[in-house]
Amino acid sequence: MTTSAPTAGSTGLPRSGELPTSKPRRSWARAVRRWIPSLVLLALILVAWQFVPGLTKTEEFIFPPLSAVLDRLTTPETLQLYFSNAWVTTYEALIGLGIGLVLGVLTGFLLGTFPAARRAVYPFLVALQALPKVAVAPLFVVWFGFDLTPKVLVVVLLAFFPVLVNTMSGVMSIDQDKVDLFRSNVASRWQMWRHLLFPWSLPGIFAGLEVAAVLALLGAIVGEFVSAREGLGVVLQQQQNTYDTAGVFAVLIILSVIGLLMNLAIRLVRRTALSWSTSEGAEL
Repeated sequence: MTTSAPTAGSTGLPRSGELPTSKPRRSWARAVRRWIPSLVLLALILVAWQFVPGLTKTEEFIFPPLSAVLDRLTTPETLQLYFSNAWVTTYEALIGLGIGLVLGVLTGFLLGTFPAARRAVYPFLVALQALPKVAVAPLFVVWFGFDLTPKVLVVVLLAFFPVLVNTMSGVMSIDQDKVDLFRSNVASRWQMWRHLLFPWSLPGIFAGLEVAAVLALLGAIVGEFVSAREGLGVVLQQQQNTYDTAGVFAVLIILSVIGLLMNLAIRLVRRTALSWSTSEGAEL
């Protein structure tokens, strides 16, 4: 009686040149299950949005049904209007967010590293953050004119503080034993910043950046309300003045989509950056 040797396929092992597919399938299934509750909730909201105004006999200029809003979003003329102005608003938000990120990280590192500077400067930064940006924006128009600068400055003011606070908290939360270890090995200040302060503070920086991204869009709209010739803030004001409520909701949907895309982009960068910083920390 002869027995044949088990083949790779009969034992469930992948044949030569084949890749196992169970892990990607499990990952895909987990991703789908994670999104199911949100998709179900979104479907319920959209159905209610379409039928509740009709059932309650609400006038369209007060609360339009979903179909009226989709008409604004699918008409070629309005679609071109929205997206050309959406690019202007997104550009303002991204420029201000980038500047606020750099200033917030640098200031957070300085205030987190030097207690004397933190005690002297931080109260003034809190007072600056407490100022209503709608009241400050007209001053920027007087000082810098009606071009891009006033809108970007409003965005910077809103985006700066969340990044600053989270960066400073990350630096201050570093284990003192790790700091002492670097000092005992005669590490330079640059080495300590590169290999300890920066990797340790990355989670806080990205947490602040996620909040700052939402505020950046808000700042761009506020700046456009005060002084602008184009942008979604201008379109929003025009539609409010003409009681085009469906158009207002269409602009709000576009702003929500832009905010979600910015948040997803930040989360993807955070996943890559944190995995890199973890692997770098393991090598030290």
